[in-house]
Amino acid sequence: MTLTVEARAKINLGLRILGNRPDGFHDIQSVFHEISLCDLLRISIKPGNGIVSLSCSKEDIPTDSSNLAWKAADAFLKSTGKLLDVDIELVKNIPSCAGLGGGSSDAAAVLRGLSQLTGMNGVDLCKIAETLGSDVPFFIRGGAAVIEGRGELISEIPVIPFHAVLLFPDLKVPTAWAYSAWDTDMSTSLTNNTMIRHYSASSAVWHEGKPFPHNLRNDFLPLLEKHFPVIAELAEFMTDTQCENWGMSGSGPAFYALFRKKSGAQSFSKTLHGNFTLCRSAETAGASSNG
Repeated sequence: MTLTVEARAKINLGLRILGNRPDGFHDIQSVFHEISLCDLLRISIKPGNGIVSLSCSKEDIPTDSSNLAWKAADAFLKSTGKLLDVDIELVKNIPSCAGLGGGSSDAAAVLRGLSQLTGMNGVDLCKIAETLGSDVPFFIRGGAAVIEGRGELISEIPVIPFHAVLLFPDLKVPTAWAYSAWDTDMSTSLTNNTMIRHYSASSAVWHEGKPFPHNLRNDFLPLLEKHFPVIAELAEFMTDTQCENWGMSGSGPAFYALFRKKSGAQSFSKTLHGNFTLCRSAETAGASSNG
């Protein structure tokens, strides 16, 4: 049995780091919003002994047990006790280590796909997802949500229609490094940040030219500007443009610019040099699939 599943990327519409947790993670507050940029996963199962195999279209992506998609399949089999072999073919379109949640989305897509293939719709996928990574639970449902805690506190909000231009500096920023560097460089200067929950999400429309949550500040941006000149240069460029709605996603280094209409995104892209992608908001929750 085989199923093809989309795993969508996300952007962070603002990100606050509120401090360290006793469990070694960080309390954050952010708005996650899925976008149309996605990986594709072809998942096949057959009777077997719990063997997971993974191939990928990008040679620099690991295909062993260090890959979150592989880990998700293994966790699903162990949680359900299913004696199956799982084969995953991953077409990678979301850049890795870019702050777009590609690995976490792949893992969630595998969990959903295996639930559908096995007919085990009663499995608590969120519980399994929490063992895989902080962002994985969000992608089980997808859409848009206010994220708090280490990522396990998810409050769904209406999706917001927008078009986006994603800009990719020639740089990879592993999330673990970013948090470690933040602890070293930035935690002592932590101030009382405006809490995202104070913004209204009742209508999820553009207000005075800005989408929810209005404030797209990312606490990782000053850190990356300090360590990487290319990030400081790109942030300066974005500040100087006519685009009012821009930000950096996750722990970076991907930047985004948001527009009401596709024509606005297209016009902005004509001013750019380097690696960028046009996409739109994903206006329905969860990944789509087809047999």
